[in-house]
Amino acid sequence: MHSIVIHFGKKYEDWHLVEPFFYKLQSCNELTFYWEEEAPASNPLFISLVDRMIEQLDRQRIKDWQLIILLNLDDELNRRLRLTTHLSEIRRALLEPLKDKGFYPSQSTLHLIDKIQRTSNYAPIEEGLKRNWELDHYGYLMKSPGWPIVGNAFIEEEIKQLDEEWGEPIQLQDIILDQPGAEFMEALEMKCERVTTCLAKKIDKKKDYLLLRGKKPSHDEWMTKDQLDIVMEDFEKKIKQIRTLPLTPSLTNFTTSGELSSSLKYHVGIQSEIGDIRLIRQEIVQSSHRERMRGYLELSYFLLTISQHPKLIERLEKGSTSVIQISLETERLETLLNHYFMSLLKAKRQLEDQLLLQNQFQTNRFRDDDFSPYTASSIEKRRDGNHPLLKSTKLNYQFFDQWQDQLYKAETILIDRENELLKNSREAIKKLHVVKRRNDILEEEELMDINDYKQDILQKISVVERDVIHSAPGTSEALSKWKNFVTKAKNQMHFLLQLLPNQRQFLMMSFLIIMILFIPFLQMSGSTESTKVTAYFYGIGLVVTLLVTYIGYYFTRHISHQHIWKFQEKTYEYTENIYQMQVDAQHRYNDYLNHLFKLFSLRKYLEKLSLIGEEKKEQNLLYRYHLIKLDEFVQMTNRLLHILQINKESFFSEQEIRVPGIKFEKSITENPIYSPFQQLGVQGSNGHGIEVYLGSAIEQYQSAYLNELQQIRIQEDKVYKL
Repeated sequence: MHSIVIHFGKKYEDWHLVEPFFYKLQSCNELTFYWEEEAPASNPLFISLVDRMIEQLDRQRIKDWQLIILLNLDDELNRRLRLTTHLSEIRRALLEPLKDKGFYPSQSTLHLIDKIQRTSNYAPIEEGLKRNWELDHYGYLMKSPGWPIVGNAFIEEEIKQLDEEWGEPIQLQDIILDQPGAEFMEALEMKCERVTTCLAKKIDKKKDYLLLRGKKPSHDEWMTKDQLDIVMEDFEKKIKQIRTLPLTPSLTNFTTSGELSSSLKYHVGIQSEIGDIRLIRQEIVQSSHRERMRGYLELSYFLLTISQHPKLIERLEKGSTSVIQISLETERLETLLNHYFMSLLKAKRQLEDQLLLQNQFQTNRFRDDDFSPYTASSIEKRRDGNHPLLKSTKLNYQFFDQWQDQLYKAETILIDRENELLKNSREAIKKLHVVKRRNDILEEEELMDINDYKQDILQKISVVERDVIHSAPGTSEALSKWKNFVTKAKNQMHFLLQLLPNQRQFLMMSFLIIMILFIPFLQMSGSTESTKVTAYFYGIGLVVTLLVTYIGYYFTRHISHQHIWKFQEKTYEYTENIYQMQVDAQHRYNDYLNHLFKLFSLRKYLEKLSLIGEEKKEQNLLYRYHLIKLDEFVQMTNRLLHILQINKESFFSEQEIRVPGIKFEKSITENPIYSPFQQLGVQGSNGHGIEVYLGSAIEQYQSAYLNELQQIRIQEDKVYKL
């Protein structure tokens, strides 16, 4: 069963000295403390506490839990408020909201820390505390200093006035109970009427005092209108009952003061608000600092016991009041605290030595990577037989198609090479991602300062970042330039082929020349003059003309063919340049990948180096935090030993102390070193039985580690006797 402990008021002086005794249960999530000092100053404790408790119970899925409320009767607040007021507030502001939301505790205990000095009849000596106790215990005040200024509560003097109004006790000698005489009944009626009227006047006066107050009354020295009405109604029922036939023999012992006192105790005292809350009071002696601290230890052991054994509280009746006495074995307690003190002292010294080494912020250097293997595969040797047309190829109408087919093959090769380039680049990027995820290896060499190493890496990063910017490959222009070139080349080749002379043109030109030159022969054939010599010369001219025409045709054709072959060679050379452009683009991309990988590696080194430095700083902070805490706990335990007057000098040389390991990332409640019950080699693991005296009955409760607790006595309380 989970236990939630709520403390009203300020923490007790030196209470922090016993808080480590609760760490073991707190670390096991079996015990939770809520302190009123932790609540916001603007809000009462319960307003924020209910939501916090519900959140914890719901988050940790706690169904079975008990509520323990610690209340110091000598607290400053309790000098103004009655115990009944606290009970009313607990029920109204804590238990009822928890019940409405389905988180009602299995059992509720109000543990009273009683440091008050009391008289022989258990009343506090101090006047203010005494008035509160009287109202809690009796429901009225024994006497009234300055009354009614302090309130409208009843006082003993007023109650006794009812007895005066009642008169002499009733004698039932010679009276038949079921048929009393008329004279007797008339006298009884007059008595009842007098006391009822007297009480009614007093209650009306108290209501008038309440109205004069002008604001909502508290439940301390002021009785509310509802309380006054209930007391009056209850008293009238009692009066009606005693005069109802048949009469009872108890009428001889009837007193109006007794009936009113009983009614006030039930409706005004703690009995009116206690409900199912178990009230447990523990006296702590204030005569010396030692006794007070021992009382805190006894309280701690009791809280631990009922947290481990909630059935102990179940044995007490709901709505009952009890007083407890705790007995601790002094020798075992001294051994426990001495061992605890020595463990803390030794752990502190060990941590101081360890912290000296942790102050050195050094690390090994990372192993430098070889970046060249992480480039894309080469495409330089991929040509696939792309050659220009031979000069023996006839320049006929099919030549342009053959040449265009060569361009198409070259473009196909370019596209294939471009796709291969992209594929190889993607594979290189995959390799880059794999290498980025691999674990970096530290060289086994001389340590170097982390900050110096970080500055060195930052300088390298700045250089590589500039290289990455300058080596950025951009987009590939090979295909776009090739397509622009092909469009112009086709137009150029078509133009060159159009300029190429053919045989048909040559024959027609020759025919025209012959026809033109043949006309003079016709003229000479009709002439009378001798034409033999002239025909000879014309024939020579004709042949020469034809020969010159053919030579012109031949040279023109040869020159045109040369232009075409040169243009085809230029096309091939441009194709080779485009191929080389792809190769250069791949080289630039590989160079970019290498620089990029180097930048990633350096940044990863810097990140991991920063992480190593932060881890060392965080570890140092944790070391220093626990060193401060260990020193604080050493001083706390030393003070506790001093207050309890326990000698620790004889313990130093008696045995070797084994220190529990410190979990630096955990809080003090989760570290065994801070708990007195979790020290190594202190006590046996089986524990021993705890004797619990419940009245005259004796019960045994097993304890795994509360070896210092000898017995608990629980008896009916006489200070708050119901």
